[in-house]
Amino acid sequence: MVAKANVHPADAARAKLMGQHLQDRLGDVGIHYRTQLQQRGFSRRQVQRIYQGEIESLRLETLTALAKLFDLSAWQLLQELEAVAISTNPQGRSPHLDVEPSSETFLRQTIQRQALETLESFLRFWPTAAYAAQQNPTAPAVKLLPLIKPVMTLLSDWDVRAIAEVGAWVNFDPTLHQSGVPDLPPGTTVRVTHQGYVWGNPPRLLFRAQVVPGQNNSP
Repeated sequence: MVAKANVHPADAARAKLMGQHLQDRLGDVGIHYRTQLQQRGFSRRQVQRIYQGEIESLRLETLTALAKLFDLSAWQLLQELEAVAISTNPQGRSPHLDVEPSSETFLRQTIQRQALETLESFLRFWPTAAYAAQQNPTAPAVKLLPLIKPVMTLLSDWDVRAIAEVGAWVNFDPTLHQSGVPDLPPGTTVRVTHQGYVWGNPPRLLFRAQVVPGQNNSP
């Protein structure tokens, strides 16, 4: 599961507007209580995210099921929600939000988040496998490295950035790193075993880098 990002104030304001709009929309189709939405097949966590307007955290199938309640496609619902977030200002911007006067940015970010969730296993484990292959150039896996270059280019275009490279020695930061050692003190020297990532601007945490404590004995 992708880690929950630090919420930017503009994102929080936008989510509040979207959450209220969704509650109004649900009321229009006869759904006035959260339990009623659960009776339609949504989990308690999904219902909470819907009511809070956390649309970007919903999986595509959940978003599609929600849109069907309003006889819309998921794409149409996203466009409607973004229009709500920017329509409170005659110039096309909400007085509380710093967003583009178009649904394009929100739609793109939502689609990217869905794709990044799908790619989570790849993002976690491929850099570790690539690092191992680079340590042994004769290994058959090294031949696969050039094939992945287009994917890495795409991630760069989406502004997905590694917290630290596999094999790097860093100071432990619990906000960016995850360790199997309980209560590891911040600042402890650790080595990155699996990459973590941030995404977008302002940076949003996708998931933390996995690290192990040790001593950097490299020259």
